[in-house]
Amino acid sequence: MTPTAHSLPDLPPPPRWLLLALWCMVATLLPAQGPGWDIPHRGAIVFDRTTQEFTFQGPPSRLRPEWVVEDGKSPEAQRWRYFACPRAAVPAGFENVPFDDSGWAFGAGEFGPDVGKAANQNSPWATEALALRTRLVLAKKPKALWFQVQHDDGLRLWLNGKLLVADDGYGRDRSYVVTGAALDAWVAGDNVLAALCTNVGGAQYFDLRLASFASLPPGVKTADDLQRVLREDKELGDRVRADLIGGFRPPPLLLQGELDAKQQYVRIPPGDLRDLGWWLAVDLRCGVLGGAVTADASRLFRLGDIVVKGKASAVDAEGWQRLDLTLKSPADLQPRGESKRFLDRHVRPFVAYGIDGTLEVRRRLDVRDGKVRVVEFSTTLLAAIVRGKDGKEVAATLRQRESWRLREVRENQDAAFRAMVAAALQRGTARLREQLKDLGGNELQAQAGDAGDSYHTGRLAIGLLALVKGGVPVSDDVVQRGYAELRKRTLIDTYSLANAIMAIEALYTPSGESGDLRNGTIQRAHKREPSPQDKALLQQWAAQLLDNIDTRVDPQYLLRFNYTRGGRFDNSVNQYGLLGLYSAHLCGVDIPANTWEAAANHLLTAQSGFGDKLDLTLVDYRTLAARLADPEAPFTQSKSSNRALGWSYEEPKRDGEWTPTWGSMTCAGITGLTICQAGLLDNPDLKRGRLLGNIVRARDDGFAWLAQWMTARCNPGAIERQQHWIYYYLYGLERAALLSGVALIQDRDWYFEGAMVLVLAQQDDGHWPAELLWDLGIERNAMAILFLKQSTAPVVTGR
Repeated sequence: MTPTAHSLPDLPPPPRWLLLALWCMVATLLPAQGPGWDIPHRGAIVFDRTTQEFTFQGPPSRLRPEWVVEDGKSPEAQRWRYFACPRAAVPAGFENVPFDDSGWAFGAGEFGPDVGKAANQNSPWATEALALRTRLVLAKKPKALWFQVQHDDGLRLWLNGKLLVADDGYGRDRSYVVTGAALDAWVAGDNVLAALCTNVGGAQYFDLRLASFASLPPGVKTADDLQRVLREDKELGDRVRADLIGGFRPPPLLLQGELDAKQQYVRIPPGDLRDLGWWLAVDLRCGVLGGAVTADASRLFRLGDIVVKGKASAVDAEGWQRLDLTLKSPADLQPRGESKRFLDRHVRPFVAYGIDGTLEVRRRLDVRDGKVRVVEFSTTLLAAIVRGKDGKEVAATLRQRESWRLREVRENQDAAFRAMVAAALQRGTARLREQLKDLGGNELQAQAGDAGDSYHTGRLAIGLLALVKGGVPVSDDVVQRGYAELRKRTLIDTYSLANAIMAIEALYTPSGESGDLRNGTIQRAHKREPSPQDKALLQQWAAQLLDNIDTRVDPQYLLRFNYTRGGRFDNSVNQYGLLGLYSAHLCGVDIPANTWEAAANHLLTAQSGFGDKLDLTLVDYRTLAARLADPEAPFTQSKSSNRALGWSYEEPKRDGEWTPTWGSMTCAGITGLTICQAGLLDNPDLKRGRLLGNIVRARDDGFAWLAQWMTARCNPGAIERQQHWIYYYLYGLERAALLSGVALIQDRDWYFEGAMVLVLAQQDDGHWPAELLWDLGIERNAMAILFLKQSTAPVVTGR
């Protein structure tokens, strides 16, 4: 038959040699070392991430298990014959060796009803009962068998027809140990393992992993003995895991803004151990022809420095490349631009572990117009987590296996992005509203008069602020009851007072004001007109704020805030003091003009003097809007030569040595200076031109620090804070940028980057995951909402 446009002949696939030749032609068009990423400007690439395994075990155990059945998380997952049916139809005698299962289907765990929806489910099971059989070779009679099972609901396990386990409970990571006479069913060679799992409602799943012990150490004789040793090993590993891993993990994405100037690799190593594989898998510096790979992950949280070495293969005809890498912490940390005393005081004490392991990366590259995307990759990390003076003591062993696949490419703040943020805000505010219903709960109840702080009320206040800014109507009953409770509470500390003042001010903020300030329609925020009752309350709270100062210095010259009145300060609570005072000022409360001068003096003296020189570019919202509307039109932008100088928690120096700079505190310093600048500008009779110039310079030096170190994955800067106060840092970044009307920092869209991380990290119930160290859900959720809503209005527009 003659082929037509509607009937084409079947053609054989091109031979592999032709594919290889074509690929070589493409490769010659790319730089041998380091093609750049194909990623939209200020955009992102989002991946689907599947974690097959992430386990910590304790130090080398006395036990020597041999894994003879792997579960569905493993590439070597066991293949089962299985039969799904009503409970009454379970085949009689299926657990016995002679049973004929040749008509049953083949499948691998996990079994369940959500195949295609749940990433961990591989084989369908939606009936009342699931019968399974598989064969395994046991050359020697085991001393013990150890089953790790995921089952919901009841479970029965047989070996060669002998019942070994019967449990009508259910749950994840169930552990069963079998010893003694029950193992007499073993035969040399081929053995039949059978399982029956039943479902009586609710969740439904089954998977199984099995280890055999050919010998047991002295003192371990019974199943209880073995369970105890296994439990102790796990607890030792869990302690190390708890030191390194929290609930929050950056979502699976790559942001264009976090790449280096050549768009080849992520400049700042991840603060989370789990993302080392991702960091190296998206690094394109080795090129398509492969060769030696070196990388330096410096100053990771509690791990210090990690030296990466290895080699990469050439990319094959299908686009696959393999990286075989070693990861090792040096025996001793060395200075990296810091003094030895800084290293001894501020780095070494916070490095508890090191790593010694191997990482295998298999990735597939897609070449487009001379640029590259990693469209899928898998990582296998096997490592010892070490500690001790020479890094020789093994604290735990780590196994991590993951697979990543490109899901979508995001084009900055497009309609899809805005819809995604709106949905996250809706979920988040609904969750936070539920949290604020119980005003007598542990996190919100009024504290005793001698408590020394009023943090529960501060938590209520920031929750209400987030609800109102997040779009929940003021008439909502939870909001109404919350504000009524807030107004009658006794407030003591600066954090709580400031949040309460901002929450009241939010009730009187004109609709659309933030947008008008950002686009330049108005130059200054409108004065609020609170009710007489609220005005009196704000005056009382502002007076209390102005009393919560560091009493060691003259507040007429150097004003800095403490939690309550006393001989200390920190730049975190200082930020809240200034935020509260400016909100009170907008509401017509008289704040002495020299307050802003004295507060600025403190922040100027508290800024670090240690940092690199940097050419800084800041773009405001009006300029950005004009550029987006007409990319060809000429425009001006703020360019200046600055030093990357941030702020620490307290003094910039201690005993003659610089203290560590924190991302969250640098944002707090920028925020405070901008508020002081606005307060001075609101008092034109106070002639302080030189001071205003110093404020602008110091503020821009802070932005230069952010330009160098900004990331949305952790709290950057000091090694001990990377996995702590991440949401607080992002909310601080939102305030620092928006108070000055800054849309782009060094051509990076700070809002897009932070919003992508927050939206994709949000849980299905609207909650945001906890950090590694202690925090509370109300603040977490409130700060995420306040960031996503861009809740802070500019106070300095540049006009």
